[in-house]
Amino acid sequence: MFWRCYKLSDLEPIQNWNVSNGNDFLYMFYGCSSLSDLKPIQNWNVSNGNNFSYMFSGCSSLSDLEPIQNWNVSNGNNFRSMFYGCSSLSDLKPIQNWNVSNGNDFSYMFSGCSSLSDLKPIQNWNVSNNILY
Repeated sequence: MFWRCYKLSDLEPIQNWNVSNGNDFLYMFYGCSSLSDLKPIQNWNVSNGNNFSYMFSGCSSLSDLEPIQNWNVSNGNNFRSMFYGCSSLSDLKPIQNWNVSNGNDFSYMFSGCSSLSDLKPIQNWNVSNNILY
Protein backbone atom coordinates (compact mmCIF):
# COMPACT_ATOMS: atom_id res chain seq x y z
CA MET A 1 0.00 0.00 0.00
CA PHE A 2 2.70 2.50 0.96
CA TRP A 3 5.50 0.53 -0.73
CA ARG A 4 8.78 2.48 -0.65
CA CYS A 5 7.29 5.74 0.52
CA TYR A 6 10.73 6.77 1.72
CA LYS A 7 9.63 10.14 3.06
CA LEU A 8 6.45 8.93 4.79
CA SER A 9 6.74 9.81 8.47
CA ASP A 10 3.28 10.92 9.61
CA LEU A 11 0.58 8.28 10.03
CA GLU A 12 -1.94 10.56 11.76
CA PRO A 13 -4.13 10.92 8.66
CA ILE A 14 -4.82 7.16 8.72
CA GLN A 15 -5.15 6.69 12.48
CA ASN A 16 -8.92 6.20 12.28
CA TRP A 17 -8.91 3.75 9.41
CA ASN A 18 -11.07 0.72 10.01
CA VAL A 19 -8.79 -2.19 9.15
CA SER A 20 -10.76 -4.70 11.21
CA ASN A 21 -11.66 -6.80 8.16
CA GLY A 22 -8.14 -6.72 6.81
CA ASN A 23 -6.35 -10.05 6.70
CA ASP A 24 -3.30 -9.25 4.60
CA PHE A 25 -0.94 -6.48 5.72
CA LEU A 26 1.82 -7.71 3.42
CA TYR A 27 4.32 -4.95 2.49
CA MET A 28 2.05 -2.24 3.89
CA PHE A 29 4.86 0.08 5.03
CA TYR A 30 7.72 -1.67 3.25
CA GLY A 31 10.70 0.60 2.71
CA CYS A 32 9.25 3.57 4.61
CA SER A 33 12.69 4.47 5.88
CA SER A 34 11.56 7.76 7.49
CA LEU A 35 8.75 6.14 9.49
CA SER A 36 9.53 6.20 13.20
CA ASP A 37 6.25 6.84 15.03
CA LEU A 38 3.60 4.12 15.11
CA LYS A 39 1.47 5.82 17.76
CA PRO A 40 -1.21 6.93 15.27
CA ILE A 41 -1.95 3.28 14.37
CA GLN A 42 -1.81 1.92 17.92
CA ASN A 43 -5.56 1.37 18.04
CA TRP A 44 -5.86 -0.42 14.73
CA ASN A 45 -7.79 -3.65 15.04
CA VAL A 46 -5.58 -6.13 13.21
CA SER A 47 -7.14 -9.17 14.88
CA ASN A 48 -8.26 -10.68 11.56
CA GLY A 49 -4.82 -10.29 10.08
CA ASN A 50 -3.07 -13.49 9.04
CA ASN A 51 -0.24 -12.11 6.91
CA PHE A 52 2.06 -9.56 8.49
CA SER A 53 5.05 -10.36 6.32
CA TYR A 54 7.27 -7.42 5.35
CA MET A 55 4.81 -5.02 7.00
CA PHE A 56 7.54 -2.78 8.43
CA SER A 57 10.46 -4.17 6.46
CA GLY A 58 13.01 -1.50 5.65
CA CYS A 59 11.65 0.97 8.20
CA SER A 60 15.17 1.83 9.29
CA SER A 61 14.08 4.75 11.51
CA LEU A 62 11.61 2.63 13.47
CA SER A 63 12.86 2.12 17.03
CA ASP A 64 9.79 2.03 19.29
CA LEU A 65 7.26 -0.80 19.12
CA GLU A 66 5.40 0.28 22.24
CA PRO A 67 2.49 1.76 20.26
CA ILE A 68 1.69 -1.65 18.75
CA GLN A 69 2.22 -3.66 21.94
CA ASN A 70 -1.50 -4.33 22.29
CA TRP A 71 -2.10 -5.41 18.73
CA ASN A 72 -3.92 -8.74 18.58
CA VAL A 73 -1.86 -10.76 16.09
CA SER A 74 -3.14 -14.12 17.34
CA ASN A 75 -4.57 -15.04 13.91
CA GLY A 76 -1.31 -14.25 12.21
CA ASN A 77 0.40 -17.14 10.47
CA ASN A 78 3.00 -15.29 8.40
CA PHE A 79 5.45 -12.99 10.15
CA ARG A 80 8.20 -13.38 7.55
CA SER A 81 10.51 -10.34 7.47
CA MET A 82 7.97 -8.23 9.40
CA PHE A 83 10.74 -6.04 10.85
CA TYR A 84 13.50 -6.90 8.39
CA GLY A 85 16.04 -4.11 8.11
CA CYS A 86 14.68 -2.10 11.03
CA SER A 87 18.21 -1.13 11.96
CA SER A 88 17.15 1.31 14.72
CA LEU A 89 15.01 -1.28 16.50
CA SER A 90 16.67 -2.29 19.76
CA ASP A 91 13.91 -3.27 22.20
CA LEU A 92 11.44 -6.12 21.73
CA LYS A 93 9.93 -5.83 25.19
CA PRO A 94 6.81 -4.05 23.91
CA ILE A 95 5.82 -7.08 21.82
CA GLN A 96 6.78 -9.73 24.38
CA ASN A 97 3.13 -10.61 25.03
CA TRP A 98 2.11 -11.01 21.43
CA ASN A 99 0.35 -14.31 20.84
CA VAL A 100 2.12 -15.67 17.77
CA SER A 101 1.19 -19.31 18.39
CA ASN A 102 -0.56 -19.62 15.01
CA GLY A 103 2.52 -18.40 13.18
CA ASN A 104 4.14 -20.83 10.79
CA ASP A 105 6.70 -18.53 9.13
CA PHE A 106 9.02 -16.39 11.21
CA SER A 107 11.91 -16.41 8.75
CA TYR A 108 13.96 -13.22 8.69
CA MET A 109 11.50 -11.53 11.05
CA PHE A 110 14.25 -9.49 12.70
CA SER A 111 16.99 -9.90 10.12
CA GLY A 112 19.04 -6.76 9.66
CA CYS A 113 17.97 -5.31 13.00
CA SER A 114 21.55 -4.33 13.74
CA SER A 115 20.72 -2.46 16.98
CA LEU A 116 18.94 -5.47 18.47
CA SER A 117 20.97 -7.16 21.21
CA ASP A 118 18.50 -8.83 23.58
CA LEU A 119 16.03 -11.56 22.62
CA LYS A 120 14.89 -12.32 26.17
CA PRO A 121 11.60 -10.44 25.75
CA ILE A 122 10.42 -12.95 23.13
CA GLN A 123 11.87 -16.07 24.70
CA ASN A 124 8.41 -17.32 25.69
CA TRP A 125 6.85 -16.92 22.27
CA ASN A 126 5.23 -20.15 21.11
CA VAL A 127 6.76 -20.72 17.68
CA SER A 128 6.18 -24.47 17.64
CA ASN A 129 4.13 -24.24 14.41
CA ASN A 130 7.06 -22.75 12.54
CA ILE A 131 7.53 -24.74 9.34
CA LEU A 132 10.55 -22.85 7.98
CA TYR A 133 13.95 -23.09 9.61
